[in-house]
Amino acid sequence: MNFDTIVIGGGASGIFAAIFASQNNKKVLLIEKNKALGTKLKISGGGRCNILNAEFDEKKLLSNYGNASKFLHSPFAKFGVEKTIKYFQGIDIEIKIEDKKRAFPKTEKALDVFNALQKELIKNNVEIKSSAIVEKIIARNGKVDGVKILNDINIYTADKYILSTGGYSHPETGSTGDGFNFLKEHKIKIDEATPSLVPIAIRENWVKNLSGKTIENLKVTFSVDGAKRKVLKINGENKNRILFTHFGLSGPTILNNSKYISDLLHEGSVSMSLDLFGEKNEKEMDDFLLSVFDKNKNKILKNILNDIYAGNILEEIFLDKESPLNQIDINREVNDIKKEERKIIGKVLKSLIISVESLMGFDKAIIADGGVNIVEVNFENMSLKKISNLHVTGDMLNISRPSGGYSLQLCWTTGYVAGNN
Repeated sequence: MNFDTIVIGGGASGIFAAIFASQNNKKVLLIEKNKALGTKLKISGGGRCNILNAEFDEKKLLSNYGNASKFLHSPFAKFGVEKTIKYFQGIDIEIKIEDKKRAFPKTEKALDVFNALQKELIKNNVEIKSSAIVEKIIARNGKVDGVKILNDINIYTADKYILSTGGYSHPETGSTGDGFNFLKEHKIKIDEATPSLVPIAIRENWVKNLSGKTIENLKVTFSVDGAKRKVLKINGENKNRILFTHFGLSGPTILNNSKYISDLLHEGSVSMSLDLFGEKNEKEMDDFLLSVFDKNKNKILKNILNDIYAGNILEEIFLDKESPLNQIDINREVNDIKKEERKIIGKVLKSLIISVESLMGFDKAIIADGGVNIVEVNFENMSLKKISNLHVTGDMLNISRPSGGYSLQLCWTTGYVAGNN
């Protein structure tokens, strides 16, 4: 069972690596332990697939990859954002760009991206072996000699091997860190994994009752034991978008600050203050409420809550037993609301206090830090310095990055470079 290249792991970077390794009639085997390829890719971006970040300034783009940025110039010079867009356009995936340069397929369907890549695998005659658990990777004298699959009498051999088994985030998709165990056996430095881009658990019930709703354009303040520590203001493209979930909060603002929140939790009790009207001061807020009330004097307060703040979220805040707004009956007429009560409404909506209980685990993490330490990798071709014919890609690498398309771009770039070599 001899091949030119064997790719272990059929996620985004593994599929990409297999496609490019199979160019020029090369014989490629793609091994996947799940029944189907691309399990995590199909659910990426909430099913919409944030395919890349359309930042064409390479220096700015790479600054989002933290300490690894200086190592990534070589692979991104070979296959950066422009080449990625051209590639996907060439396989009939048109791309649209949204705020913060986040790019999605125009159809907004991750499945369309997967299907297009699957067609490329078929077109290039990549042999796919699914439901195949790699029992052993045979290596000696600094080279991989073969792969043994569980319940299979064959030894699969190749000139080159690509390890694309992913990290630890979303273990239900098969990302359980399988490849790291083999690498540890061969003295490859593996950095300990921690959930990186991860939602947070919140105590307040009204937050959970709003599950599925999104708010944006708000000022967010983080505090420890009541003392302010960090304020996220609204500026330019920064809309501070937050998603309510059945366990707490998610969305870009939460995910991109989850590591910071984790650090705060080690210091004491962490709370967040959400200012729904971050661009209004206290007087402007009261003037705004007064104008809404004046226009709706004879209506029931409950019926004009969306005039105050759209999105059907205020009723839950008023009805929550622990909310300071619970003392105000929303079934009263607006002209019955006293000045003091109006001021309380304004004050609370500019400072909704939320108690952070904890970060969620690997099962909820978009990305998990940890993996192959970058000093172990030759980024010219993504090979390991200690095992010259074994290349690593995507989430195998300990490279931190924010949400917004940077993760899949890393998969495309490292998958291309490994496969092309």
